[in-house]
Amino acid sequence: MFTFTKMISAVTAFIMMLLPSAAQPEEKKCSPEFTGTFIQSWMTASWDDERWAEEAENMKKAGIEYLVLQSLADKAYKKDGGQWKVYYDTDVEALAEATYMGDCLEPALKACQEAGIKVFVGLSMFDDFWSEAGIGSLYQDVCRVAGDMMEDIYTKYGEKYKESLYGWYYTPEISNGFLCQFTLSGIIKGINHIIDRINEVDASKPLLMSPFYSEYIATGPVVTLCNYVRFFDKVNFRDGDIFAPQDAIGAKWTREKSLELTWKIYKAAFDTCDADIKLWANCENFDGAIASEILGGALSPKITEYKSNITATLDRFVRQMDVASEYAENIITFSYNHYYSPSNVNPAFINTYYDYVENGYVLENEAPEAPENLKLTQTENGTEISWDEAEDNFGIAYYRLEKDGEFLGRVDKYYGTEKNCLVDENPSAGSVYTIEAVDAAGNSTGKITIN
Repeated sequence: MFTFTKMISAVTAFIMMLLPSAAQPEEKKCSPEFTGTFIQSWMTASWDDERWAEEAENMKKAGIEYLVLQSLADKAYKKDGGQWKVYYDTDVEALAEATYMGDCLEPALKACQEAGIKVFVGLSMFDDFWSEAGIGSLYQDVCRVAGDMMEDIYTKYGEKYKESLYGWYYTPEISNGFLCQFTLSGIIKGINHIIDRINEVDASKPLLMSPFYSEYIATGPVVTLCNYVRFFDKVNFRDGDIFAPQDAIGAKWTREKSLELTWKIYKAAFDTCDADIKLWANCENFDGAIASEILGGALSPKITEYKSNITATLDRFVRQMDVASEYAENIITFSYNHYYSPSNVNPAFINTYYDYVENGYVLENEAPEAPENLKLTQTENGTEISWDEAEDNFGIAYYRLEKDGEFLGRVDKYYGTEKNCLVDENPSAGSVYTIEAVDAAGNSTGKITIN
């Protein structure tokens, strides 16, 4: 079928899905739970075999079958010197002068093989992808490095870890941003080079990729759909390769109310692919910290109340997985290891998730008890607000405080905070403070006045 004909077919299918009379899916394609996770290499650079074994045990308990080990080689921005960093013992010529950051690969393959977890190995990434995408020779150079890395890794570890070295992860992220759409031909050329190298090394290994949809400074639904039809038509996908779009809810490039729309775009385009590829979902389980922007909410995501990325409460995450399960045959997440692992964050999140799965995908709704011993104390630094830890059946995620009805600050238990207090550095006479305790499921005490 010619690409144009496929576009007409996909647009028609997309419009039909948008009609009010469109039938809802008769049954879910998968259960609303994750079976895989991404992990960034920098996080594991200092992990020894014991720490990896601990993490593999954590993952197995959480029902994880797949680990996506992100880029093992990162090239810095050209303006910063373009130096490579590498996260495994490599013999690739292009990486001979790279800064060695530690071996993240063999310990992961070893621990996952012992735990029965399949690993997708991430290859090369370059910072200039965000500003150049597929323009010029740099993108193709990085894809050639990815091919060389694949051969290098497979030669060293393919036989030794044949149960855990399961597939490859295409690292540069693709979106519907104007730059990616404009340079799509170059991107397709690079992906096809990587697929050709996979076929040369071991054609049985699947390729996984995880693009995202942006609602800001990007092409709209129909143009995005047509470009993905072209993408699926021109990339030499093989049966078993995996298309696992990230929902971008955590990074806030997509709003939660647009989830159904984005999945309909992906599904309509996906159905035009000639190869028997798999449609998975990558549901983000974090809340991204967005800096203040003058045009926040118009040309970029709205600003947030927190200063660092944090674990999202499960009420939102469960809604994401529920929508994804209508379209995808499997769900993975970014990231269990960064935001759910009890070896890294507050165990209230994973314990609440265990309860959700064990109770037939029903999220607990018991609100925390109100915090007690609320105090206002005047100090040389301002008004200190303090309280005793609130009681909850699984644990508190965070406390949110307001002053005269306006946001004052958060105390996130995600970071293992032991002291329950916050200082108002600009106190004013007669101000009214409130506190709200929220658990990992998103249940709240409601706002409580501090006298």
